[in-house]
Amino acid sequence: MSGPAAAVPPFGFRQVEAFLGRVTDLGAPADRRSPGRSEALADVTADVAALGLPPGSPVILALASGRALLTQYFAVLLNGLVPMPVPPATPAARLARIGAEVGAGAMVGASLAPARFGATRTVPVGRAQAVGLDNPLTRPPGTVLMATSGTSGMFSACLHRVDSLLRNARRHVAAVGLRGDDTILVSLPLYYSYALVAQALAAFQTGAALVLSGPPFSPADYLAVLDRCAVTASSLTPTSVRVVLAHGARFPGGLRMLTVGGDQLGPAQVSRLVAGNPRLELYLTYGLTEAGPRVATLAAHAEPASRYASAGRPLDGVAVSLRPVAGHAGDKGELLVDSDTVLVKKIGGSGDRTTVRPGVIATGDLFRVDADGYLYFAGRLSDFVVVRGEKVSLQSVRQLVQAMQGTLRASTTVRADEAGETCYDLTVQVAPELAAAEQSRRALRRAIFGQLLPAERPRHLLIEAADLAAFRK
Repeated sequence: MSGPAAAVPPFGFRQVEAFLGRVTDLGAPADRRSPGRSEALADVTADVAALGLPPGSPVILALASGRALLTQYFAVLLNGLVPMPVPPATPAARLARIGAEVGAGAMVGASLAPARFGATRTVPVGRAQAVGLDNPLTRPPGTVLMATSGTSGMFSACLHRVDSLLRNARRHVAAVGLRGDDTILVSLPLYYSYALVAQALAAFQTGAALVLSGPPFSPADYLAVLDRCAVTASSLTPTSVRVVLAHGARFPGGLRMLTVGGDQLGPAQVSRLVAGNPRLELYLTYGLTEAGPRVATLAAHAEPASRYASAGRPLDGVAVSLRPVAGHAGDKGELLVDSDTVLVKKIGGSGDRTTVRPGVIATGDLFRVDADGYLYFAGRLSDFVVVRGEKVSLQSVRQLVQAMQGTLRASTTVRADEAGETCYDLTVQVAPELAAAEQSRRALRRAIFGQLLPAERPRHLLIEAADLAAFRK
């Protein structure tokens, strides 16, 4: 690449190289396709430069969560290009559609069939492969693309500035007390903003070490890695926390700090974590990719139990407000986030309905804020449906079910019944031993229907065994 483009990222080659030297990848597979190829940062950066893409060209990285993905990500940035990590299992047709939506100049994957992307050959980039895409669009150098939080369609992305992501990571570091001598376990996918910003970029700036493990998530493996690698800081989704609690084990004493984000963790589970791990610092966080991503944090270990349902208070430099929503109580409204870390723009999908004005986004989440500034999640606006003339909060249904003993995850699907009326189905995933016992399933079914009003009851209820190894955000 040309000289000027390489100066765009707010960091240099040596800083990236030092960071990658602090990364341990427990899940790195032996790659037999290109055994002679190097994954050293200098060589991957040179391979990316050899693609000959114009500065600002998006590059889609369909790679497994690991050190190789981080190397490719930074190599793309060092060349003045715009990385977009996506799950490696994304089907080729969907990858091609995403590439067209964001104007990608190249696709990088472990094993690509070039004909599916309108190309005739692949070229090596480290031990991965790349195909050129005929999309002439470019974005400002020094930006990145990230998949959205899921409210704007599967073919949309958020355009962010690299410096704002680094700023958001620093604010998160300050909120949770992450230190340079910490060892951070990343068991969440790096192609999502939570792990990428709040863990990887946080470690990049603090000097902390990273241990990469998974997905998929296994509670036994997770707890063993915490102990074996002397991990002091980790992050989980609420689903993963419930899996660990169902596993019946306590966190190793060496784990100093745990952050939970990606969804709401029920107060009952928070109480169990705090009571069962008295030396653990527990932080509940709220955020969304569009915000850059972290917005608020609650230091649950330092708060009374009455605040365990809260998402905490906004990070320094972040302001929030509530926008009234018709049909909802006056103390609740859609949360607006005002921050210098919000997305530049939404690309693809159903368009940018998130941005209220520059620097301010609408989250699509219903909140209330108490007199002390603590945020309380009340559900997604799209989670409210009218069933048989009654407004039903699907988020409240899921929360109620997930608080029941043995329940690991609850999901809802809205549909129209045979008469064209709105209804919803409820799927409950439980511990395998509970699912195997017919009497236990019947008892859970009775408990669920016994706590729901007639209008709140699902049309169909499915209770199934959870695949613990498949849990992920």
